[in-house]
Amino acid sequence: MFPNALVILTQPVSALRAQIPRLLDHVASLVSSTVYIHLHPGACSISALQSSPFSPVACTKDVQSFISDVYGQSSSRCQNLDIRILLAHITNKSSAPLMRYQLNRPLSALFSDAPFVLDSWRSDKASVMQLLQQNFSDGITDSLVVQALDHASKSGGDNSPAMGRNDCGDTELTTYDYVVLGGTFDRLHSGHRLLLSQSCLLCDKRITVGVTDEAMNKKKTLKELIRPQEEREAEVSEFIRDVKPSIDVDAVCISDMYGPTIHVPELQCIVVSQETARGATMINDEREKKGMKKLDVLTIELIEDTCHAPEEEEKVSSSSQRRRLLGTLLRPPPPRPHLAPHPYRIGLTGGIASGKSNMCRELQQLGAPAINCDQLGHKAYAPGTEGFKAVVAEFGSQLVTDTGDIDRKQLGAIVFSDKSKLDRLNSIVWPHILRLAEEEIQRLAADGVSVVVLEAAVLLEAGWDNSVHEVWTTFVPREEAIQRQIRRNQLTEEQAALRVDSQLSNKDRLARSNVAVSPLWEFDYTRKQIQNAWHLLQQRLPSASCL
Repeated sequence: MFPNALVILTQPVSALRAQIPRLLDHVASLVSSTVYIHLHPGACSISALQSSPFSPVACTKDVQSFISDVYGQSSSRCQNLDIRILLAHITNKSSAPLMRYQLNRPLSALFSDAPFVLDSWRSDKASVMQLLQQNFSDGITDSLVVQALDHASKSGGDNSPAMGRNDCGDTELTTYDYVVLGGTFDRLHSGHRLLLSQSCLLCDKRITVGVTDEAMNKKKTLKELIRPQEEREAEVSEFIRDVKPSIDVDAVCISDMYGPTIHVPELQCIVVSQETARGATMINDEREKKGMKKLDVLTIELIEDTCHAPEEEEKVSSSSQRRRLLGTLLRPPPPRPHLAPHPYRIGLTGGIASGKSNMCRELQQLGAPAINCDQLGHKAYAPGTEGFKAVVAEFGSQLVTDTGDIDRKQLGAIVFSDKSKLDRLNSIVWPHILRLAEEEIQRLAADGVSVVVLEAAVLLEAGWDNSVHEVWTTFVPREEAIQRQIRRNQLTEEQAALRVDSQLSNKDRLARSNVAVSPLWEFDYTRKQIQNAWHLLQQRLPSASCL
């Protein structure tokens, strides 16, 4: 498999549209990461492709439809590939600046439907290398592999000359100097790439992309897994600069549906998806009130998700993508050379009412015994222990009851009214809890246990993540955790909110987690997440055990 590849297509775009399924199947069988598609209908030799910058290709409805078809079909045929159709040389403006591409991903293969590309590679390799280095990337090396596409001789038509810049016979599109669009843009998928590409196709000078902030995302499904604002802005900018370096890109944070559209008069066109089309009408109403010219509106159809599960959306969406992250490895675990490889340690954490106990029971049924650190906490300052002596010395002998135990209720009243005292108690108790947990782990190791779960609500706060190989987090939205507290413990909403907010936020936990599970839906779906996490763990245990 090649990590990244460039595909040069020289047939008429109208003919290429019928070949998209075969093209995508071909690249999906050979490429694992990114596929760049370069359209240059009419080129008949390497010299015709070598001009820098490229001669322009007409921006037509056929090109627009080709883009829609590629991204639409890629969601079902190669959804794991990052498809990028290059657009800088596709323009109807004779005066438009045409810049060379500087592709962000290093190329390891070149595919083309033009026999002359492969012929030139065999007879005059230097010319092909010059073409690629001059127009696409100067990092291309002799290790590049050049192949013909398997459909190159199956165009379905005759051998008539391909259409050039002025004889394509297709309707040219109206383009604009200033185009705007907006969205969440969380983990770019084929729907995002279609929306961004169609926007770039219509743009001649500057494209403005509004990226929603945290407040706008608060009603999104699994909002806790949405990437940080700056990462989403950077990903959008990187994609646009890759496919159309001839235009400026301005990725901006938006805190409402209007963003810059009602403040920047020079904007001319807004590109929206079907689900946000109504917003374009509202934006134009506001622009009209402010005396601005209405924006032309291009509506992009949503892409059908042919691989969606019953509980997911029927159209390609970020919310479905976030669901698919549950029970998978969000990020590789860090090396823990100080830990013995066996048993492999999973640190399970989560906020109040987030389903830790249910998850522990499921993991125990799968073969991983659990150590409950909350229960060990009771033993950490049992009578006669070092923890007992330290707590009494710090908080007073009045805490000791007639039976010789520490009055936990009285101690709680002291520390929960003063955070500094709670911090002091934790500094005393947490090391003793970890010591007890280590003793239990060693006992399980002697019994031949291969995986053990360390369940601790304060796993991250206590720094115990350094004592486990992976951190698994179970979470529900703040609002759900509050309602569960109210139902389970008969608390007021204010009391429940105080308990939830006194802990680490979901966002902070997930930022330090390797696997996430959310029991927000029916339990069978939660069980599927846990079983998937367990299955994937078994696959990586051999390599993980070498850490």
